[in-house]
Amino acid sequence: MNGGQLPSVPKVQILFGEIVYWVTIGAAIICSIGPLVAMLDPGDNVVNPYFLFASIFAGKTAPEVWAQAAGGFPGGHFYFNHLTTGDGFTQFGLALGCSVALWGLVAVSFVYLLKERSVLYGVLSLWVAALVLLSAIGIVEMH
Repeated sequence: MNGGQLPSVPKVQILFGEIVYWVTIGAAIICSIGPLVAMLDPGDNVVNPYFLFASIFAGKTAPEVWAQAAGGFPGGHFYFNHLTTGDGFTQFGLALGCSVALWGLVAVSFVYLLKERSVLYGVLSLWVAALVLLSAIGIVEMH
């Protein structure tokens, strides 16, 4: 083989991994703090957390919970208008965690294009990042 030495990992892949790692850690921390904030001030949320947890454990469906709690689902990115509430902050953490690939792809695409002068990999990274973004905002859907 190669004398027992491990192959070196390209720096751009390490950059992608580091971004995904740290954004995931940040999102996990946000998602841990959000429910605590929601429980400390249950009246200042889109959905009262005590009602939410009781409904979930009672086996109610998501549409039933939203209909009884908030008059219907407020939309996929409702946290933009409720970022200071516990459930809004938690939803932001979830959205951030689900979009980690986007942030890593944007960063590595610039490295590919500007530093390594690899147009193919740079454009492909931007293309996949665009698909992730369009999917996150609901334009591209899979059923």
